Amino acid sequence: MEAKEKIPFSIEAEKYIIGCLFIEPEIVGEVLNRVGPEDFYVRENKNIMQAISHLYSNEGQVEQVKVLDELKRRNLLEASGGTNYLYNIIEEVPSVADVSSYLEIIEEKSLLRELYYATSEIGSSILDGSDPFYLIGEKAQKRLNQIVDRRRTSDIKKIHRFTNQVLDIIEANKSTEGKIIGLDTGFEELNKLTFGFQKGELIILAARPGIGKSALALNIASNACRNRNANVAFFSLEMGVDQLTMRLFSSFSGLSLTKIRSGKLNATEMTTLLAAKSAVDRLNLYIDETSNTNLIDIKAKCLKLKRENKLDFIVVDYLQLIQVPRFKGNRVEEVGQISRGLKLMARELDVPVLALSQLSRSAEENGGRPALAHLRESGSIEQDADIVMFLFREQTIKGADEMNMKRASNHNTELIIAKNRQGATDTIPLLFKGAQSIFIPKD
Repeated sequence: MEAKEKIPFSIEAEKYIIGCLFIEPEIVGEVLNRVGPEDFYVRENKNIMQAISHLYSNEGQVEQVKVLDELKRRNLLEASGGTNYLYNIIEEVPSVADVSSYLEIIEEKSLLRELYYATSEIGSSILDGSDPFYLIGEKAQKRLNQIVDRRRTSDIKKIHRFTNQVLDIIEANKSTEGKIIGLDTGFEELNKLTFGFQKGELIILAARPGIGKSALALNIASNACRNRNANVAFFSLEMGVDQLTMRLFSSFSGLSLTKIRSGKLNATEMTTLLAAKSAVDRLNLYIDETSNTNLIDIKAKCLKLKRENKLDFIVVDYLQLIQVPRFKGNRVEEVGQISRGLKLMARELDVPVLALSQLSRSAEENGGRPALAHLRESGSIEQDADIVMFLFREQTIKGADEMNMKRASNHNTELIIAKNRQGATDTIPLLFKGAQSIFIPKD
């Protein structure tokens, strides 16, 4: 049995609020909008609040006599302290001036109790030993997030509370004199269309295999680090850290990726490579080494960086490789859950998230130009995304030999902005320099 003195609650605050409702019944709606019977711990007070809530919902009026009758009807009068308890509770209320502060106390104690019960359940699951760590961790994170979200709940506000705030943002943007207001992608035309990637946005970059979406994502990540000293978390579920690092060495040095991989560098080239290494070392780029990451792992690692003030941008390569442990639905539902999770993560961590995605084979039909309908396995991706971009290369679609394409040094490529929730859509011409695995604006 629980020891009351150890469980968070305030009998003073609970009785104070009930007494206030009896003295000034016109504040019942305001109070019930913030706390309910479940937020009261003392059994007598919980019963009284249940009666008050029932009367307010059904009659719109709350009077002490009616509350008394409602408790009698429920056979709860004696369990609620009896008639004397209901009348004496008013005498303990000096005024109603501090209603808000006492409501805050009740809310705080209720959340602390909920947290206590949740952690107790988590502890029991651990000691039980029947579930693996990731499943317990997933349940724990979901439960704790629900409690934290309750704490963040605020009253719905009239529009005038926001207009000045938004006007300030517009004025601040005006004073930037054409400079981007979000994360610098390093591509001027893309920055113009998006004003830079914005906090809380989910950006999808999709293409058929072999077009260069991983290369472009790495280009954007390194550009953000160089141009704005941004902190970037890069999750590559397909390529290893050594492959990513070699690509960075190539793009920063101008040496071909093939030459760097071979190790056959003369003295001058080695000096150039060491200079590139020094520049790469200065990047605030955090690369995850795990190849079997699920969304919970990604979020946990990003939360740690956020707490350390080391997170401005997240890149996930690629969406369809993210795992959802023990998911029981079909593949379309699973991908939908992943895309929604990435969007919620972007909003919660207040950073842009760039997620790469595959296109379905139907993108190769009807001329080969990708469209939103070609996003692989889920229409939810289009729905959740703030920006959807496609990479398109005409000669690949026409069936040119893939190995010959890879040997070629440069490829004209289009970056198609197919969806842009806050701006215009357009097509940006790029040149892919295969030797260094980088994209540059096409003159």
